[in-house]
Amino acid sequence: MSTAVVVSPVPAHPPPQHSMELDTTPGPAAARALRSPTPATGLALLPPEILSHIGSFLVAADLAPPTALLCTCSAVHSALAPSANPNLYADVFRRNYDTAAAKRRLRRVRREPTARDLAAELRTRTRGLSRLARTLRAFEPKGKGKAGAAGPGGGDSEAPEAGLSPNDLWIVYLMLIENDGKNVRRLVTPLPAGPAVDMVSLLDKFHARTLSTGFEDEEEVGYPPERVVDSLAMWIRWFLDEYTIRSPATLRSLRPYVFAAHQYELFFAPWTLLDLPTEHQHIRQPEGPYSMDENPKDRINRVPYYGQMIEIAPPLLSHAAMLRFFGGPEDPDDPSSASAPSLPEFQVDIEETDLRARPRPVLQSEVHDADFERLRACTNGVWSRGRSLTAWRGLFSGCWEGTFTFLDFQAFHDILSGRHRAIYRGPYGEQPQVWKLRETLVRPKRTTAGPRSRRGLPLRGPMTHAGFPKDMRAFSMNPMANRPPGTSPETAIIDDALARQLEALDGYEVVPEAEVAAELAAGGEDGQDMGLALLVTGMGHSAWGRFIISGHVRVWDGLLYLVKEYAPFQRGQWIYRGYVLSDDLLVGRWRDTLTPEPFYGYEGTFLLTRRSAE
Repeated sequence: MSTAVVVSPVPAHPPPQHSMELDTTPGPAAARALRSPTPATGLALLPPEILSHIGSFLVAADLAPPTALLCTCSAVHSALAPSANPNLYADVFRRNYDTAAAKRRLRRVRREPTARDLAAELRTRTRGLSRLARTLRAFEPKGKGKAGAAGPGGGDSEAPEAGLSPNDLWIVYLMLIENDGKNVRRLVTPLPAGPAVDMVSLLDKFHARTLSTGFEDEEEVGYPPERVVDSLAMWIRWFLDEYTIRSPATLRSLRPYVFAAHQYELFFAPWTLLDLPTEHQHIRQPEGPYSMDENPKDRINRVPYYGQMIEIAPPLLSHAAMLRFFGGPEDPDDPSSASAPSLPEFQVDIEETDLRARPRPVLQSEVHDADFERLRACTNGVWSRGRSLTAWRGLFSGCWEGTFTFLDFQAFHDILSGRHRAIYRGPYGEQPQVWKLRETLVRPKRTTAGPRSRRGLPLRGPMTHAGFPKDMRAFSMNPMANRPPGTSPETAIIDDALARQLEALDGYEVVPEAEVAAELAAGGEDGQDMGLALLVTGMGHSAWGRFIISGHVRVWDGLLYLVKEYAPFQRGQWIYRGYVLSDDLLVGRWRDTLTPEPFYGYEGTFLLTRRSAE
């Protein structure tokens, strides 16, 4: 998907009286006054610290820099201009915005933000929020054009009919993943004084023009776009879902992103690639309409951030769409929303509805630290270094509960064949499931000859089996005979599944817990220099029966691969691929293991939340 950032024009409205604009360049008359050699009088006689105190009160009253005061004379301008007194504007920023997340995240790459950095970010946010507020005011009822006219990957002409720029939405997205209570107040009603915008209303109007509900004429029904502006808009809307309710029309409009797996980006790099970055190695090209593109894409955006330009990848649109589709507040007046998000005439296979754990957005900055670092480190699968193994250790262990969703097979076939109606009208089922996962750090055995592999696990099997060989021995769901005394049946089952994985990894062994810290320290920045890898093994159950799940983590971006195998095998095998988002949401897709990996297989979604320890 193209990620070029193009700023669309916005309506030319004058800024509001208190727009917090930090452009303090004086006009011609004021400039002449500043250059005037007349003797100092009035304010010019005050000491700079007194002027700063006066300016602080003025800013506190209006939440705007004292622009009029700055233009009175050169002495005042020299004492209160952002370049001369950044601490004044940094204090304004701290009073109105959260700063803890920026301190944590910038400390890892350079240093904590300075007063000049905070003043620069104040300027960025003031201008961005003011533009968005003008855009919201400029919205007028218009006939909605054809949904998806741009199509996925159809350039980044950023919705000129809506006047939304990805630059401005980046500001809001970063504000939300830095939120600890202050930032969100400037994005939802009731709005405070100063720069603020009702993002719920703005994005609802934007989506009304870019998304379809499936009820248009056949030729007007298509795939909604997948541009940077769409990804950011969907994520912002998910973060603010608690401030609204889900409607049937909203759910219908999200279905393409949820069910058209072949049409939208699902991973930060193709799931069939284990060794990343690829470093320009040859990747096979797609052959025919049903084959996948296995070439990593450049997803870099350059965004102003606390006085510097950073490179960052946009979050994946499909993830936010799935979170909104399966979570968020439900409309109490809509009977269908109380059971499952589908059209009333469709049959939905759901048992034990009350066991389904609905995801909820979390507006607390610390839970988004790992997501921010991933977006910064995984911008390009060809050359981006990616994240380290230590970033993911401990993220997957524990008990998870949620659902997996399967579209009617004929509807899925119709979607692949280009019949868009099936996206909006095809029946689907949703089943609750529970997982219990265990992480295991493994390494090459110390007796293994030769240097340790830098690329982690020596997997040569098909990716539809997470790289493990298809001829692995059968697992046992009842290994009671070999169970050590005091070991629970559940632990014995997971032990047996892990032993089966190790049998397929010739020359690998489990790292004892007492040696984990030393091994990670010796492994360097990414932990792979010593051949370290993270296995994930577990078991679970759904209405289809009991199963084991076994796989591993792609260190580059934290992609989890799990093969789900039912016992006694009547339900087959399924490959799950997904990410942990916001610390406790596991989101991704499953697919069949029979379709060769270069081709689109029968796919569905899954979403789980970490079960509370209580």
